[in-house]
Amino acid sequence: MHVPEVSENGFSRNSTLIWEETRRPGWMRLLNGVGGLLRRLNLVWPRLTPESLMAQAQRRARLSDFGDDRFREGLRVLVDVFNDQNTAHAFGRIFFREYCTQLLVNRLRIQADLTRHPEILDVPIAKPLFITGPPRSGTTFLHRLMAQDPACRTMLYWETVQPSPSPQRETYRTDPRIALARKQVEFLNQLSPRLAVAHEFEAESAEEDNGLFAHAFAAGMLGFMFDVPDYVRWLDDQDLIGPYRYLKQQLQLLSWKYRGDYWLSKAPAHLFGLDALLTVFPDACVVVMHRDPHKVIPSVCSLAAALRSIQTDRLDLRRLGSEMVQGLSEGPKRARAARAQLDASHFFDVSYDQFVANPIGTVRSIHQHFGYDFSPEFESKARRWLAENPARKHGVHQYSLGDFGLDSATIEENFPDDLAWLRTHQAEVR
Repeated sequence: MHVPEVSENGFSRNSTLIWEETRRPGWMRLLNGVGGLLRRLNLVWPRLTPESLMAQAQRRARLSDFGDDRFREGLRVLVDVFNDQNTAHAFGRIFFREYCTQLLVNRLRIQADLTRHPEILDVPIAKPLFITGPPRSGTTFLHRLMAQDPACRTMLYWETVQPSPSPQRETYRTDPRIALARKQVEFLNQLSPRLAVAHEFEAESAEEDNGLFAHAFAAGMLGFMFDVPDYVRWLDDQDLIGPYRYLKQQLQLLSWKYRGDYWLSKAPAHLFGLDALLTVFPDACVVVMHRDPHKVIPSVCSLAAALRSIQTDRLDLRRLGSEMVQGLSEGPKRARAARAQLDASHFFDVSYDQFVANPIGTVRSIHQHFGYDFSPEFESKARRWLAENPARKHGVHQYSLGDFGLDSATIEENFPDDLAWLRTHQAEVR
């Protein structure tokens, strides 16, 4: 495998930064100045340990039971690697602390619900439909379009932020967590204006499963958001059945008081765990998106840079490009290996170009293939959503391979099977 060379500390040997300087608000510059002064005195602030994060979460939630202890190893590895990398400024460390603390608060509240109401674990998750594929391959577009089906139950962004207590049908559009999620999105967009163009977060839009996986501290998104390469390597070796069982419990909680005919879920991370997914959800249907990695990789790098730039002033985009190539070439490989051992009827493949050219026809084909009803009401709502959400609604997301020290030869060498699938599929279509 050919990827750009990196040094022992993980930074590219050609260390020239190729990311524009991020403008910081005055309050953040002041905060980071104080943090820099403390660092020169060999004091790193705030102090981050798994124990301090868990204690803070217990105080906030006024609860003590985190449930299954297996999450502790992932939390420990994540915190240790974040500390060892030591690339975050003071605000970045606060951001990491608050993000992890909220995950732990959510975990405490979820466990309290499951303990008080064990009947939640009897809620059926029948014939769920999962969308996966490389990040930036159209999975979000497809997910939000298919979420227009009034028969499905999908997860909105505000539900991923705070899944507990279980949402109720009567107050689903007025839940106070919606306003909190809006404020969070607004704050994120202020911290990184590029984020609104790279990936639209909206409180009441369908959102992927990554936030639920993060509650088990076994989530690829944590390695995407934060500079924790050794955590990603640790995650590669983990058995994912436990995290998928916890995902199921959370879906049961979310649908306890507000159900649909079937669950519609989405996450690129499912590529890494198709065998575990079908072990836990044996009647699941899986849509797999495909897109030219020449387009996928720089787009993914740009999104990751938008998120990581919130936390650091030392963002090496060459190293980021190398990380993304290594990580994103692994997902499709694992998916192909798993599918070779699984029943092919569980899967339906869609090319990005095919979907963009005919979104309604693509969705209709998915429903017909798996036996879901494609109702006139769904089609009407889907066409209305497409009209209201044109491409580039929030601006043009600009990026190139060269921005991240990459070139076409690197893509050709690391994604041969993905490119071969696309060439074969295009030939079949013609």
